[in-house]
Amino acid sequence: MFRLDDIKVYQKALPFAASAENLSAGWGRRHAVVDQFRRASESIVVSIAEGARIFSGPQRATMADVALGSTFECAACLDVAGIKGFLSEQIVVSNKARLLEITRMLVGLRRGWLRLALKEEPASPEGVESGRSEFHHETLDVYKTAMEFMRWLVALPGTQNLSNRLCREIDKGATSVALNVAEGNGRYSELDHRRFLEIAAASAAKTTVYLDLYEQKRSPGVVHATQGKFLLSRIIAMLAAY
Repeated sequence: MFRLDDIKVYQKALPFAASAENLSAGWGRRHAVVDQFRRASESIVVSIAEGARIFSGPQRATMADVALGSTFECAACLDVAGIKGFLSEQIVVSNKARLLEITRMLVGLRRGWLRLALKEEPASPEGVESGRSEFHHETLDVYKTAMEFMRWLVALPGTQNLSNRLCREIDKGATSVALNVAEGNGRYSELDHRRFLEIAAASAAKTTVYLDLYEQKRSPGVVHATQGKFLLSRIIAMLAAY
């Protein structure tokens, strides 16, 4: 069994997980991205620790998969925070660069664990190429559309008032779409990949309903959600094709 002190990627991921709470301290706890970011950042190191105690190579690799998915989810959280104006573009880019390095190291760790190697293998270019400046999910039209929807939502009158229950549900759903698309693309298992994309599609459908409710409960003509619902329908259609 590895000691955590001997696992380089654990030592790399630990400071990032510790910094997540400070980064998100001023975001406002009602925003869904806050708890998601903190939970996902902690999941990276917890999953590595869980894998380190297991003797089965495939089971160890499964825990590395969970950690990988969490790094992709953290990257999406940073994107959402940037769109909401919580973080500057420079801070988003620098922290995603940290996550890319952690991701490369996790791929190497996963390969070593799968072969029951006695030590970590070098960071692998598999999945996230050496020198690449973005995650794979950022190249996907469905993720780009999820980000477009988030920008539309932030600009929609009244929706940033998260003391309103419907606005919280819309924010939660929009955040879930983006984060599950990202995490699903960070998983090796086809079943895991499909499961997260199904969650994203369900969240998009639910968000459409809450937009309808929000539109109905506001004075007629005050809220026009047609564009947002169009974007959500595109997301659902794209996810169905995966």
